[in-house]
Amino acid sequence: MTTDAAVERLSRWTAARTTRRSFLNRLGQLAVLVAAGPTIAGFLLRRAEARVCGQSGVTPKCNTFDCNGIDDVWGWCWYASDGCCRNDGLKKICDCCTVNYPNVHGYCPSGTNVRCIVESCGTDPRLLHVTLTPVTWELGGYTKAAIASGRLSASQLSGNQTSTNGFGRSTRAVIAPDGDAGAQLIAAPLAGTLGAPLITSAYSGPNTADISLLVELGVSKVLGVGRLDAAALTAAFASSGIDYQVVADDTDHTALSVAVAAAIGAVNDINRTVTITTSGLSAAAGPLAAAFAAVNGFPVALGSAATAAIGLPTVYIGPEPTDAGVPSERTSATTLQALSIELADMALTAPLADTSRLTLAPEGSGDLIDLVNLGTPILLHPPGLLGPLEQWIQDHSLRYGYVEEVFFTRGPGELTTEQYWHLQSAVNGFRVDQLTGRPGEGLPVYRQPLAERPIGMARTDGALPVGTVDPPSYWTDLGQTLR
Repeated sequence: MTTDAAVERLSRWTAARTTRRSFLNRLGQLAVLVAAGPTIAGFLLRRAEARVCGQSGVTPKCNTFDCNGIDDVWGWCWYASDGCCRNDGLKKICDCCTVNYPNVHGYCPSGTNVRCIVESCGTDPRLLHVTLTPVTWELGGYTKAAIASGRLSASQLSGNQTSTNGFGRSTRAVIAPDGDAGAQLIAAPLAGTLGAPLITSAYSGPNTADISLLVELGVSKVLGVGRLDAAALTAAFASSGIDYQVVADDTDHTALSVAVAAAIGAVNDINRTVTITTSGLSAAAGPLAAAFAAVNGFPVALGSAATAAIGLPTVYIGPEPTDAGVPSERTSATTLQALSIELADMALTAPLADTSRLTLAPEGSGDLIDLVNLGTPILLHPPGLLGPLEQWIQDHSLRYGYVEEVFFTRGPGELTTEQYWHLQSAVNGFRVDQLTGRPGEGLPVYRQPLAERPIGMARTDGALPVGTVDPPSYWTDLGQTLR
């Protein structure tokens, strides 16, 4: 037997019979690294503090749950119990391995060593089955990024045009003035009903880039909502083979609301509106309410006069005193973030709702109307923090199953790396909120049986009895639609 083989055999024997990466008995692991020179060997000989409950040593916790670098590969895991999870679950600690990384070999494939570890009190932390799609804020908003992201997701959609903006299936687009926020709110549900993108334009017409984007999307007709130069837009679009049609050309928001409600009614048999006032919490929540209306195909009535003129039952957004004299219900939340959650809950419990896609954005963003193009409810988080959305997302999974895709924004107020780690945990069921314990606790640890080593097969409950595993060979009524 060669010296190298003997050293590796001793290392594996030692690792199999001692606390995982414990420095109470480090001879096996240290011997593997002697060849690396005195710097690493001396580093390992120094006493190291445990990084996480159930793991002692120098290997750090991964910043995120991604192990997808060019030289990265997942190893397998070990289990730690006895206080490492507040929910009494079985903690999984798994190796992210990198080719020739200067660290212990751990539970890594041949030729790789441990770069960092991931941990979970829920499902297998190596299995990322939910797509997290960034939408980047640029000067002028999220518009192009949101449309592009929505288009990429169109192939995942059910085709129900009243519950998603699947504009990969639409040959139309809706355009509103970029200087009229009210017109944009009113136009959004028309875009949602048609499964079409919503874009904004100067009075004289869209720029060349916007027209090129519409051509790329396969748009053949653009519907105008709000005061725009119809002659200029007709000419601009005609040069690209696109027809322009005016739905409503007005600066009066009551007139716009009525006209767009009629256009939506011609597509869907609706009997409800969403009323947004022009002040207070209701006004601040305008883009959230527009997204809620868009995914359900409800017209937006901007102001009680518009609600009365349309004459349908309505859902009042916010606590502002309003009475249009029609049957109505009202949201109950008193903060913008809570209202975003309430509206999302209403949208997701509607019949035929698409519960598989969500959009997260920082509270305080002034460009949220652009995110209507993603065709999902918009949930607000505190700037830089996931906040209460962590628990809400976990509850969502219990109600509806795992989501398929979550859009999150990059730019002002974006999630920190640590909070992105929490988001990955929440959507994938890793339950890092349940991790507990002090360094060095959570012992004994258990080797992962052979059948549980493939990604996704790690057990979630129940510790393995010591000595039994062979050593490894290596909607509420408020939001219910009546249509």
